Amino acid sequence: MLKRAALLSLAVSGLFAAEPAPAPKPVLIVLYSRFYDHSHQHTTDERLQRLLPMLDKLRKQYPQSGISALFQFSGTVSQLLDEENAGLHLVDQIEDYSRRNLVDIGYTGEEEPSYLYRPKPNLLLAETPEARWGAKAEAAERFLTDFKNPVTGLPVPGLSGGLKRTQEVFGNVVFLTGVASTVGAGSPSTHEVRRMVPTAVMGGIPPADPKLAITGFAVSAENFSKFMSPDPVESPEVYWEDNVLRLSDTSLADNKPHSTDEGPEALKKVFEKLDRGHVRVVKLEVAAYKRYLTRRADGSVVADPLEWLYYHPDDPVMPSQLHAMVAQGAVEEGYKQDEATLKWLLDEFLPANPGSRFISIRELAQLPAPADSEVGAAQLKALASDLNERFAKLPMEPPNFGRAGDSFFTLAESFELLAQALAGFDKTGSLPKSVALTPAWGPLTLPNGMGPSTGFVPVSAVIQAAAQIAPRFADTGWKRVPANAVPAMIPVGSLSLNAAQFLRLMAQAYLDPSRDKSLALNGMTLTTRSSFMFPKNTPITDQGNSWGFKPAPLRVGSKEPAAR
Repeated sequence: MLKRAALLSLAVSGLFAAEPAPAPKPVLIVLYSRFYDHSHQHTTDERLQRLLPMLDKLRKQYPQSGISALFQFSGTVSQLLDEENAGLHLVDQIEDYSRRNLVDIGYTGEEEPSYLYRPKPNLLLAETPEARWGAKAEAAERFLTDFKNPVTGLPVPGLSGGLKRTQEVFGNVVFLTGVASTVGAGSPSTHEVRRMVPTAVMGGIPPADPKLAITGFAVSAENFSKFMSPDPVESPEVYWEDNVLRLSDTSLADNKPHSTDEGPEALKKVFEKLDRGHVRVVKLEVAAYKRYLTRRADGSVVADPLEWLYYHPDDPVMPSQLHAMVAQGAVEEGYKQDEATLKWLLDEFLPANPGSRFISIRELAQLPAPADSEVGAAQLKALASDLNERFAKLPMEPPNFGRAGDSFFTLAESFELLAQALAGFDKTGSLPKSVALTPAWGPLTLPNGMGPSTGFVPVSAVIQAAAQIAPRFADTGWKRVPANAVPAMIPVGSLSLNAAQFLRLMAQAYLDPSRDKSLALNGMTLTTRSSFMFPKNTPITDQGNSWGFKPAPLRVGSKEPAAR
């Protein structure tokens, strides 16, 4: 009896041994550094003069590593670098490094002059969603293009600043953050950015900051990141929003912004705890500006020079007794940590983790598969079926996105595709073989109402309403308020349905376009779970951007960095 039990135990253990655990997914590392304190330009100059040769040296020592760094500049710092270029030639060097793919150039707007006088939308008389969007877009445009006094932050007519000035100095940026002063509801700002630089990657969830006053920030960030990474090929840090690829600083509980100042031992512990069931994209700050500032034990800054400057415009020179800046010896220690941390990554971590590597923003932007310009009937049917199933499971809320096989579609894209398909059916009597996929924006506002709670709608009325809506999505030309946005409310016969209710009816009508069939209605919110979970300090009614969320599957190859 014991012998049989032992044999059975061995057989069972053999079965388990026959199914090895999946290999850990790669860790992709984005090195970056931000240059924004124009009140201490010598720190910017020194960091660049030390960072550039270090990157060049490491690339030569580890040619297969792909090591590079993202340099983000404010418009004010870009202006100063341009003014001193005749002597220091730092702009020339940065442009040379960019051509050699050692440096990506980005924009950082978080600390542009000034905290007190940043352009704000005039919403007092904005009584319609279109007016609110227009006011926010106008404020974003002024922030991105106006020159601001470097102390007071007041605009100076006739001069360019912000993103516009950075691009005049360095050319089109490939990454940008700090465009909106709030978190969430960023579609109007994104619309302005896409006019100036259509292909740039933008920041996603920012670092946690008590100043944002967002309750439950970490929990919200974690849950949203899980929504955006349903499969192993999606990274919790990368997703699509409003047709722009996003890279978050904060995602799951195991990842937050990291710095080479922490040193290799601290970073080793972080990487050991990463959930490797998904591709991970980790941002790692190198040569951080904060190493020049006196900090507390928790890493917070004792006295921020820019805060002093902006809040004391009449007396902008920081008093020496505040001891804001550290001694040069502490700065030198930071540069030693840079090299030690990067050497550990290059000599130990990357060779031991095949597929893991440094990645530039330009390469990251190429990892998601490009969207097809045409969506075929089979894929449309799969999308309609997926939406119908998701609505059936949670009938009072829209899903976070739609899916057809390995392809994801935002709710705005799903709405547009089904409206066009039903419009084609209305015209020809048969469903089209394919439908063009064009950019589409989510609703300008998300009304609080849930629409009619009961009733029936003929499929014929759904088809007719879709035919009325579809032409707006062909109007993709740039306007201050986009025409190709999903309408929040849709008249269908004698009823007024919200966009979520109508999306469900369109999915059902596509699957069975019998005109005499009737479809049941139920009350439904316009907000998705991702609408609620995305960390925000703006009203939920402004979160139309949530109809532009979808995962970004990454085509990560098996490229291995060579050992030294």
